[in-house]
Amino acid sequence: MTLYPEHRYDRHGQLKPPFWLWPIALLLTRSLWLFLMAGVTRQGGSDILALLYPEPRSLYMAMAVDLPAALALLACGGAQSQPWRSWLRRHTQPLLLLSAGGGLLLQLLALHTQQWSFHWASALTLLGNLWALCYLLRSRQLRDYAADRPMPSALH
Repeated sequence: MTLYPEHRYDRHGQLKPPFWLWPIALLLTRSLWLFLMAGVTRQGGSDILALLYPEPRSLYMAMAVDLPAALALLACGGAQSQPWRSWLRRHTQPLLLLSAGGGLLLQLLALHTQQWSFHWASALTLLGNLWALCYLLRSRQLRDYAADRPMPSALH
């Protein structure tokens, strides 16, 4: 008997990542994606980065905070074949919480330096970060995913 329906398991008998892990991970790694997109576009990429991150230091801090969430994303495939991926999988929740908490602190610091002026982008990002933090703290599916081991019958 399993805790979840059969479609929630992969061919190795491990739980697949919960659906909400993907949008949360994309939200928590947004500065890394932005940096990659700016690097790919070449023309205008630095202009976009300068518009969203006027100080290069803030971009680097955001990328450092996003790094644990990016590591959690690396754990989503092939955890049974590589020991470092299984270690990352077991630590998915703390890694995502570290990124969410760090991102929230950076965002609050940015709002403080802007004297708490309202912008829709900041408000929606703050709301997304708070929702992600609540989900990461309360999700049983995420805890089960991180603690999951392959079923013995699926390994043969």
